Amino acid sequence: MKLRLRDVISHQGRDYVIDGLLTYRLGPKVLPLARATDGPGVVWIEPLLDDLDDRILVLRQVADLAVIAPPPATIQYKGASYVPRLSGTATVEMTGNVPDRTPGPCDVWRYRAAGDLFLQIEKWPDRLIVLAGESVHKAMIDILPGT
Repeated sequence: MKLRLRDVISHQGRDYVIDGLLTYRLGPKVLPLARATDGPGVVWIEPLLDDLDDRILVLRQVADLAVIAPPPATIQYKGASYVPRLSGTATVEMTGNVPDRTPGPCDVWRYRAAGDLFLQIEKWPDRLIVLAGESVHKAMIDILPGT
């Protein structure tokens, strides 16, 4: 599934418009991430990566997790215990509106906890960004093509 600028994501009774796209290249892995907004609300969406995938990652930026880079081997957050799933230095490409980020290198750590909960920690040259969320079944999200 390929997301495009101006596509509409409908999730939990809200409609978000994709206004930015990021592509993280970690060696052979390519991870797309879309920034979708509904007024002041922002979600980050990682679409289905292949035909066998049925889960979409939905993340929100959080400020209530104090973490340093590199992060520890286990992270406790909101009652869940997160363990590493991937890490590395990514080359990030961007299109559209993506505030607080610039194209180029970024250290990325992705953690997972029981219940399909995820953390993504990004160390940019000038800041540390933490995203938290969950993977949801593709039937829980509608994606409508933009104009």
